[in-house]
Amino acid sequence: MIDNSKKIDVPELCDGNAFSQGNDKINTLFISYVFNTRHGLEELTKEEYDAVGILDDDIEGSKEERMFTRWINTLGIEGVFVNNLVEECRDGILLCKVIDKISPGAINWKIPRDPPKNEFDRNNNNKCALDSMKATFGNKTKLVGIGGVDITKGERKLVLATVWQLVRVHYLHLIGDKTEDDIVAWGN
Repeated sequence: MIDNSKKIDVPELCDGNAFSQGNDKINTLFISYVFNTRHGLEELTKEEYDAVGILDDDIEGSKEERMFTRWINTLGIEGVFVNNLVEECRDGILLCKVIDKISPGAINWKIPRDPPKNEFDRNNNNKCALDSMKATFGNKTKLVGIGGVDITKGERKLVLATVWQLVRVHYLHLIGDKTEDDIVAWGN
């Protein structure tokens, strides 16, 4: 096994005795090297990369965006599956549905127009979502300088900041409405 692994450029990590002793760490390390050297998977095409949104100039932002997208998709909101977070937040309906899922009854569904017919409706839907966040979650959210028009325009950083506030409120609610200071104190 070790002789054959040398042929595929896997570094010699140990001798055969270490494998026969069943050392989990050495076996895992060896298998990891084999996989990383000769995984047998075909390279992704540009279309495949684009389909999952892996290639992006802002790697950190795209990771954050993918995490928020997955979070929304795991909430189990009927009829909601997000592919492009920023674009799908622009009409305000997605944000309203997420807020209503986190805090049922937080959205007065007589206000938002689904589907919106024009820019005014989208702005109104986003304003409704932000107002509901402020009214429902109060000082647990920080939405300074973010307006419905910013979300409608698709201002990426402001959309991500808004969704982050929803994620934060949701997780704080799940762990028992603790403050961030309580969590830091507990962690320390």
